[in-house]
Amino acid sequence: MPSSNFQSVLAADVGGTHARLGWVELPFDPSQAPRLLNHKRYRCADFNGLEFILQRFLADCHGSADAIAIACAGLRVGDRVISPNLPWALDLTALQTVSGELPLSISNDFEALARASRWLPSNARTLLCGKECGPGESRPILVLGPGTGLGAAIRVRVSAHHEHVIATEAGHAGYAPADQDEVALLAHLQGIHGHVATEALLSGPGLLRIYGAVCAMQQQAPKAHSPEAVSALAASGDDDCAMRAVRMFWDALGNVVGNLVLQTGCFGGVILAGGVLPNIDFGRAQSDFATRITAKGSMQPAMENVPIYQIEHGELAIVGAAMAFANRQ
Repeated sequence: MPSSNFQSVLAADVGGTHARLGWVELPFDPSQAPRLLNHKRYRCADFNGLEFILQRFLADCHGSADAIAIACAGLRVGDRVISPNLPWALDLTALQTVSGELPLSISNDFEALARASRWLPSNARTLLCGKECGPGESRPILVLGPGTGLGAAIRVRVSAHHEHVIATEAGHAGYAPADQDEVALLAHLQGIHGHVATEALLSGPGLLRIYGAVCAMQQQAPKAHSPEAVSALAASGDDDCAMRAVRMFWDALGNVVGNLVLQTGCFGGVILAGGVLPNIDFGRAQSDFATRITAKGSMQPAMENVPIYQIEHGELAIVGAAMAFANRQ
């Protein structure tokens, strides 16, 4: 492709745990897919701020940028980004210094993932439940993912090569229990934290919270002290509390997915991403995940048709960050 047909964008997908950066060739023609070139992943906690990660990437992967595009977990309010899941505050002034005279775009990480999901091939997603949708699906689609927090965005198709994407902070809405076990779980966590956001349960740290609460309610000493250890214990079958925590996670996720579909009108489908689900996928079959999605009273017939997909999004949101920049031009 001739260089005049695309822009070179230094793009970053910044989550609570990792920052993924890469060079993206962004075509001016929206019918052409962006192309991700060199990319690297860095642990956010190893740096004192995003500006230092950008500088490190530029040293590791040389290139010439036409713009810098950052997709970050959190909500931008004026010159401030509210992002409680990052290990440091996002310093927009410092980022402007790094970008210099280059255009600088800031978007939500799940907005970016939702934008880039249009280029996801059908064989890169797994249908968990519901009915497969066709390539011409025009109803809104929800992109949701438990990671360090719980990200969510809505993608609305406008034409063959254009969508509106709405970033949300659904993960910070209050958690709503669906059975007596979850009522007890919520009461336990409210006694400790007060407000219990949905992402306080549906995230990596949330899995650990569920496990700790189950252990406390069953008067058992916890054997695991990280989300990874909880999932490993549950997979081994050697810890009843860990297995119950994983089942409760999937049950709660199903309830939240179903509620969000109804609240947002995303009957075109749901794409589940994030780093947590691949580690606990073994527990879904033993849970009521699919039943919780569809058990919505008179809406059950409609909910049974909603396709629920799972993906491993990898570097997809890096491309989405560049797409968000293009959308803001």
